[in-house]
Amino acid sequence: MREVPDVQRSLYTQTDSVPRFVARDSSNPAAALVYWLGVSEPSREDSFFEAIQKFGPLMQLVLPDERPGVFVNRGAVHVVHSGGIVKRLVFKDLSSLDVRYDGPCSDLCGR
Repeated sequence: MREVPDVQRSLYTQTDSVPRFVARDSSNPAAALVYWLGVSEPSREDSFFEAIQKFGPLMQLVLPDERPGVFVNRGAVHVVHSGGIVKRLVFKDLSSLDVRYDGPCSDLCGR
């Protein structure tokens, strides 16, 4: 697998209560963890299903180790770097998430 390039800082940031992505809480699979732009720690929602509905439309993606269950807000993605089948999503707050996706990078960015 090829290395995904390092992310360079830019001047663009946005932190107005926008979710980056939603994932299942590993300690309680019925609950969700919501990762927000500009916030390092996720918030917890009691219902994964309700969180997905509340923050939709979200795009379901698979993590590099092939675990499913990450739902990404395409509108929070600033740029996508391709490392082949592994893509690095760089969010508008410059945080990042690696996912497995064999399609074009343009599918993952909400421009």
